[in-house]
Amino acid sequence: MDKFQIVLSPSASKDLDSFSDSVCEKIVLALQTLKDNPFPRGKLIKKIQGTKANYYRLRVDKHRVFYMLEGTRAVILRILGKKDVERFIRNLN
Repeated sequence: MDKFQIVLSPSASKDLDSFSDSVCEKIVLALQTLKDNPFPRGKLIKKIQGTKANYYRLRVDKHRVFYMLEGTRAVILRILGKKDVERFIRNLN
């Protein structure tokens, strides 16, 4: 299987910049696992229900990484704290 290319949207880049170094390291490590397999087993990845496109959520501690797949690219849309998630999901449709 091909490796996936991780692409950060401008919003995701800005989100990442707002976190501390230790949180950034954890998130970047989690993104590396997406390169090999955008659907790792377990409860870390969830498909977001009720949206037209295929959006996914990766859980990293208290943060959520939202992404979608375009061919062999995993486009990271946003990286949010748990409290901001609901509003973001509502705006996806």
